[in-house]
Amino acid sequence: MPDKNRFENCVEEVLEAILRAQNKVKQDDHCKTSCENSIDDLRGEKQKAIKNTIPIILYCGCDPFKGTGVVTYSSCKDKSKKKFKCIDSFIFKIKELKGKCAVLELLAFRSDLKYSAVSKYDCCGHRNSSPYCQIDKKCADDLIKTGICINVDLSCFCAVTCLPAVKL
Repeated sequence: MPDKNRFENCVEEVLEAILRAQNKVKQDDHCKTSCENSIDDLRGEKQKAIKNTIPIILYCGCDPFKGTGVVTYSSCKDKSKKKFKCIDSFIFKIKELKGKCAVLELLAFRSDLKYSAVSKYDCCGHRNSSPYCQIDKKCADDLIKTGICINVDLSCFCAVTCLPAVKL
C-alpha cells in the first residue's frame, strides 16, 4: 500500500493501489468483495491474471456519485448525421491520478447503451438514482468502457466501493 503520510484521504490511497494493479496487468494486457480482494484478483494471485479492471463506485457523503458524459453515434438510417447520447453511470475505471485529481472513465452495460429509444428508468421504475439498480441482475461480462472520461477532485469523496475485478 502507498505511504500513509503521502495522502490525507484514504479514497486516494485505494485509487492509487487500484491504478498500480491495473497498470501492471495492462503490460500483460477476508470479505468476499472488497478492494483488497479485487486488487489481489486483478494481480492474479488467486488465478491466472486475465482481468484488467477494478470497477469502483465513489461516494460523496452518504450518496453515490453519478458521472455524466456524452458520446456521438451515427443512426442506422443516415450514417452521415451524428447524434448525441447522454450516458450516466455510477461505475468507473480509474485511468490516472494527477495530484488531488483523478481521471475516471464511465463504465456501462451493453444493454443500457442501445442507441434506439433507451429508457432512463432503472429497475425500480424511477430515474436511475442508484448504483444498485444500474448493476442489479446485469451480467459482469456485459460491462464495457464508454470512452467517456471525467476529471474529479478526490477531496470530494469520502468512500469507495470496489466491485470484483473484470476484463474490459
